[in-house]
Amino acid sequence: MTQIPLWLFAPEPGVSNLNLTRENKLKVRTDFEEVSGLIGRLISIGEEFRGKDNWWSHLKHKEDWGQLVWPIKDQSVKSKIERVYADGRDMELFLSEELESINFDITKYPTLTAVAERFDGTWIDDIEGLEQTLQEAIKAKEQNGQSCWAFDQMVITFREQIALAKVVRQTINLLKNTNLFKLENGIPVEKETNTVHISNVSNSNISVQSENVNQQLNVNDALFDDIIKAIKSSEIDNKEPLVTATEEMREGAKSGSVLSAYQKFMGLAADHLTVLGPFLPALAALL
Repeated sequence: MTQIPLWLFAPEPGVSNLNLTRENKLKVRTDFEEVSGLIGRLISIGEEFRGKDNWWSHLKHKEDWGQLVWPIKDQSVKSKIERVYADGRDMELFLSEELESINFDITKYPTLTAVAERFDGTWIDDIEGLEQTLQEAIKAKEQNGQSCWAFDQMVITFREQIALAKVVRQTINLLKNTNLFKLENGIPVEKETNTVHISNVSNSNISVQSENVNQQLNVNDALFDDIIKAIKSSEIDNKEPLVTATEEMREGAKSGSVLSAYQKFMGLAADHLTVLGPFLPALAALL
């Protein structure tokens, strides 16, 4: 896949996401408040990619990567192995910069449509190609026969980035179905009807301030149970804040006011998207 040179994605002079506090980066700009959950997710994933930058550099320059690559004389084998680093590092640099800059680069992202279209034809549209690159590299390394710790770690990191790229693609698709995106593109917007399912109510449709009436909102508890199970079975060091935030989302979903709990959860989950990423599309559907 042809990629645009990375220097084209540098911030404007004097504007850098590295100069922004984490709080400011996660605070979604006001014109995107309607889709703040999805935009906040993209920014958090950008941070996750950014956190891998030093790791890629460390693996290439300070571990046994050179001992594996330099002696290889078969250029076909060598190039397949080297692509794990080249594509993994380029994908990390591109997606970290582009996702984090959604919040502050109004020139690049003046509209939600610009956000959605920015990633057309990029890494997230070629996930199958990334998976093929990884498999070819693994086979080439096995063919070469030499053990290499740095390569093994690059494979793990590459797989983590593929998982995150899939979440980005899912999120972009969700953004394209929002009312804000439809309005920007002249697509008819269906009037939303808020439906609340209430059970165990006697002699009335909805009772307000009535005694001896049991009203219960139906919430998909299995989703929150699965999230908590994933947290507890993971290697996350401090699990309790995430478990508490998940329970708060469960309660918020029951009362119909899940947004604040969701934003709190996303702030805590930003460093653990490899574990929690698969649940994000289902959580976004609750907003």
